Amino acid sequence: MTWTLVQLWNGGVTTRMPVAERRAQLVEAALSIAAAEGVRAVTVRRVAERAGVALGVVHYCFADKDELLGALATRIVDDLTGAAADAALEPGDGPDLRAALEVAVLGAWALIEKTAGEQLLTYEITTHALRTPGLRGVAERQYAASQAAAERLLGLAAEASGASWQRPLADLAAEALAFVDGVTLRWLADGDGPAARARLSSFAGYLATQAAVPDRPPRRRRKAAP
Repeated sequence: MTWTLVQLWNGGVTTRMPVAERRAQLVEAALSIAAAEGVRAVTVRRVAERAGVALGVVHYCFADKDELLGALATRIVDDLTGAAADAALEPGDGPDLRAALEVAVLGAWALIEKTAGEQLLTYEITTHALRTPGLRGVAERQYAASQAAAERLLGLAAEASGASWQRPLADLAAEALAFVDGVTLRWLADGDGPAARARLSSFAGYLATQAAVPDRPPRRRRKAAP
């Protein structure tokens, strides 16, 4: 059975749901627990109770707590990446690279400011995984997901502006992640949003110096068909 889950629950049968949707539901349940009580409170049993499903449903969707926490971290990363890409890659008249990068990082920052609790969770997940024997893989996958997302975003920004990176994309993405991590953690501590935005804007300018810009203006990106 690969498309739907059918599990017994108090003598009955749970509602059928595609596995991808069930996983998303369980990650949302884990997020609500972690946001209220911290990462240590997230257990397979607690997630099942919060989602209103049998324990076996969680075990069917996730091999263990390690995989569940990894999915939780990836969900937060994906939300940020989506916000940045949506902001930077709106169809227009071909923005220059610095403009595309600045709009991208500030678009992501707007979501960060609205979801401070979730951002704090990313650091909690990392430190919890590094301190817990057997969970180091969670932290490694978390940063792998962030790295892939940063590389994708930088690639899209260059494409939108017609520029080309002069350094390995992986290196630039790693620098961007380290910088944004630092800015976010400081903001969580001091709450100075304007200072954080100024730092991110300045960093966008630095990144733009690491690319070659074409002599001709880039082509206008087309809107996707409805």
